[in-house]
Amino acid sequence: MNPKEFKWHERFMYLAKEVSTWSKDPSTQVGCVLVKDRRVISTGFNGFPRGLSDDLDRLTNREIKYEMTVHAEVNAVTTAALHGVSTDGCDAYVTFQPCSRCAAVLINAGIRSVYVATNDIPGRWLDNFILASKMLEESGILLKNLSLQTK
Repeated sequence: MNPKEFKWHERFMYLAKEVSTWSKDPSTQVGCVLVKDRRVISTGFNGFPRGLSDDLDRLTNREIKYEMTVHAEVNAVTTAALHGVSTDGCDAYVTFQPCSRCAAVLINAGIRSVYVATNDIPGRWLDNFILASKMLEESGILLKNLSLQTK
C-alpha cells in the first residue's frame, strides 16, 4: 500500500475509533465507518436499539447486554438503509474484528473490504472470529488488519 493510500485508510480508522467512543458499553466499545470513494457513507457503534433505555443495570448485566446490543457494523449498515444510501461497494473500517453475524451482514450489504484495527481477540470469541474471517474470505471480501500509531 502506498503512503498516500495508507493515509486515507488511517484517517478512516481514526474516525472509526472516535465513533467507538459514542458507545455507552462500559467494557467494549466498537466503531464502524463505511466509506465509498473516500467519502463517509455511514457510521455505527455498538449499543442498544433506538428508543431503548441503556441504563447501567442493563449495560453491566452481560446476559441482557449481549441479547440487546446491536453491533457497530449492523448499526452502520442499517443507518445507511434508513437514509436510503447504498452500501454496495463500500469499505468498512471497524475497530474490532467482525463476528460471524456481522460478517454475514457485511457480505449481504455488498461491502468489498473490511479493515480492522489490530486487536487481541479474547479466547472466548476466537472460534467465532475465525469463522467470520473464513466467511469474508469465501465471499471474496478483503479482510486486512490496519496497525495505527497511537494518537
